[in-house]
Amino acid sequence: MLLAAFLGGIGCSPNPETSAEPEAAPAEAAQDAPAAKAEPVGAVEPAEAEPAAEPEPEPEPPAPAWTPRPEDVVTPHEPLVNPEALATFYDHLAAIDDGEAKDVVRVVHLGASMIGADDLPAILRAKFQTRFGDGGAGLVLLHRYMANYLHRWVKISSSGWDSCYIAYKCKNDGHYGLGGTTFWAKDGATSTISTRKDKELGTTASHIEFWYLAHPKGGRFDFRVDGGSVEQIDTRSDVLEDRYHTVDVEPGPHKVRVRALKGYGIARGYGVVLETAGPGLVWDQFSMLGAFTRRMLLWDEGHIAGHVKQRDPDLLVFTYGGNDTRRVFTGKLTEEGYIEEYVSAIQRVRAGKPEASCLVTAMTDRAKSLEYKLRKNEVETIAHAQRKVAEKAGCAFFDSFGAMGGAGSLKKWRAKDPPLASADLKHLNHRGRLLLGGWIYDAIINGYVEYRKAKGAPGQ
Repeated sequence: MLLAAFLGGIGCSPNPETSAEPEAAPAEAAQDAPAAKAEPVGAVEPAEAEPAAEPEPEPEPPAPAWTPRPEDVVTPHEPLVNPEALATFYDHLAAIDDGEAKDVVRVVHLGASMIGADDLPAILRAKFQTRFGDGGAGLVLLHRYMANYLHRWVKISSSGWDSCYIAYKCKNDGHYGLGGTTFWAKDGATSTISTRKDKELGTTASHIEFWYLAHPKGGRFDFRVDGGSVEQIDTRSDVLEDRYHTVDVEPGPHKVRVRALKGYGIARGYGVVLETAGPGLVWDQFSMLGAFTRRMLLWDEGHIAGHVKQRDPDLLVFTYGGNDTRRVFTGKLTEEGYIEEYVSAIQRVRAGKPEASCLVTAMTDRAKSLEYKLRKNEVETIAHAQRKVAEKAGCAFFDSFGAMGGAGSLKKWRAKDPPLASADLKHLNHRGRLLLGGWIYDAIINGYVEYRKAKGAPGQ
């Protein structure tokens, strides 16, 4: 029957021996009537075809796991406490590693003499720039107001400036600048800041900023990059206001000259930024010789928040406490009081960029503060409180004190051959800072590796 339907559907040629000739229709009928379509015998109405099923999509292959560089796989001497607090910083480092970064990652390191002479910060700066790229020198103060202030990535030549350093509580307006020192002149002063030569890092810049203060008695600055044209900056203003003069130049070595002009008023400034276009990292450092931790509370709140916002750091590092031990020694400071003032100071600085990561590094051990001979409990009070400060402020913590061996360890470091501590029994020497800087770097990098492993593949 199926064969008959198939044959009926397609039609068959008539057998010439058996078929009869049909009668011819009248011509008129043939013209007017439409031709009838013969229905095949036994034809079956075709069923409506079902739409073809869409093929199942191929599952996406799993993203490849992130693999750290071999040199990043380290076992830290002292791991970070709460490394999750460095998430913002780690995300920006990851952007460099994954080829997504378009500018520089910035670190601002504030502290007392433990970071003096740009020794410990320069060690960290070199390690991070070697690993993640040279972002330049960063923010450099206009003048070496004391021997303790250095920046090893630049050459500073300056003269004629008056200055006010935050430890001395000498400016009622609280505008000390992010570096803790403001400079001014009315009879002429000059600073020349140059990228350094014959080194692998810090030899080039392409972005320059001059940070200064506008105020009612403001004077004028001359500003010049290399042998270019001189720009005059008028700082006279009805209001007290921080301002920033920005210049972008071709990448390469550069020299910036800032000069306060005579006869126009008091020209007041802070410093100069020298950065590359990135990707890379800068590690700013501002050491406050002899300063108590609470001196950070002398910054005007709006002023320091504005400077931090302008600098736009991804990580803020705080290294204070050594000078506060003598306040414990004299009975003027308790652990609870120290925690309160330190947390308040950190909050004042972080207000300029609350999403920035934060790291507190503990004080190193010491046996003296000024001429006070410290006992174990005075040092431990501050060092142990700093761990609580970090936790309360939402910062990561590196226990420099514990890493050294705790109370009494500085004398042991001094007794080593060669010595790792200074004869003043207050500070590490350069060899000791090399060791400590390596420990801090390893702790941060170890945290970075663990953070990236937890996140998975790039982009997740």
